[in-house]
Amino acid sequence: MSVLNISSAHDARAVRVGGAAWVLMSLYFVAEVVTAAAWPRRYEATTDSISKLGATGCDGSASQLAVARICSPLHALMNGAFVMTGVLIVVGAVGLRGFLPAGRLRVTALALLVLAALSAALTGLVPINVDAGLHQIVATPTFVARNAALAFLAVALFERWRGFAVWTGSCCLAGMLGTIAIAVPGTSFGATERLALYPFTLWVVSAGVAALMVSPGRRHPCPRP
Repeated sequence: MSVLNISSAHDARAVRVGGAAWVLMSLYFVAEVVTAAAWPRRYEATTDSISKLGATGCDGSASQLAVARICSPLHALMNGAFVMTGVLIVVGAVGLRGFLPAGRLRVTALALLVLAALSAALTGLVPINVDAGLHQIVATPTFVARNAALAFLAVALFERWRGFAVWTGSCCLAGMLGTIAIAVPGTSFGATERLALYPFTLWVVSAGVAALMVSPGRRHPCPRP
């Protein structure tokens, strides 16, 4: 049996802040649904890319609808969600880093999380309609980094929290399959993109909830088979 000891007030506060930040990542899904619902035409999640939700320059008026190829009236909400996602990933990673054993695995996982966060934030700062090429450049790293981070996290967590490590690995596998599927001809981009990205977000929220369930100042037993 291994244990995690959250003994100091500083450690407990960091866990609360980090856990809360990752739980707040669930609001990303709300932002996506609300933004999609505001489209003048039906937004198809299976075929339309997430990036289209952040396309600027169209407020939904008749005059702009006549000339706009993509119209997302609530683009500011979606782009704000992209940026906030990046911020919350970093805040959570810093606050919850104590759950990982010190060493190269932790350093690598944290570096990948920061890269995923930076990529997500830049996606919101460079909308697809402003510069499609640059948008693709800044958005691509998060597809790789977030799933690679899950792989390292699964290994790092395995000794202390075997069950959660298996959940982490499952999310990693799903995300990797989605990322690979994007390049397969004939697949629906919206569906494969979400399969590539959503597992990480779901994992982050679950990790935040799990971290908040650890009581400050007590030794939390973590049974191992």
